[in-house]
Amino acid sequence: MMKYLQYDMLEQNNMTFFDCWAADFGEKVTALEIAPEGTGFRFKTRFARFYNLPELMNLWKEATDIQTADMLKLPVPEVEYITVQTEPSQIQKDMVKKLGKRADKVRKRQVDVKIDNLLSITNDGRKLALDQRLMNPLLPDDPDSKVNACVKNVFEMWQKSSAVKGTQIIFCDRAAMRCCT
Repeated sequence: MMKYLQYDMLEQNNMTFFDCWAADFGEKVTALEIAPEGTGFRFKTRFARFYNLPELMNLWKEATDIQTADMLKLPVPEVEYITVQTEPSQIQKDMVKKLGKRADKVRKRQVDVKIDNLLSITNDGRKLALDQRLMNPLLPDDPDSKVNACVKNVFEMWQKSSAVKGTQIIFCDRAAMRCCT
């Protein structure tokens, strides 16, 4: 946002390139993480945390007016979060192994990136984690899938709150489902 709102200021401070800005306000950390296909681990360097925050905030406040929730004191509704863990089906476990094999081929450059790539594999893994039928609609409906667990909870909450005509909001970002009542 600073590049759009404060380009002149970035130029004056020699921070028009992200690396220059990040050298003043950010720290990179290398950490071990699960590989995108979920079959192993790898080291990855990421922009991890900010430092020199007072200086950064002073620069940012030149273009913005910051109001926090504490300053605004707006009413916030109460939310009940329900977390349900599900186990993968055998079909899902087998398909994850295939995703791992695909990822190995991509890493070894045995497949053209126009045909398959890690982003596509990660996307397939997220779909698979939600419901195996997103990968192949001909696969059977797993009664213990994330989708079915959510449907069960939504129905139970609907029954419990029918007397007061309760409201439910369901968010689905493909990798996980969040239900708020």
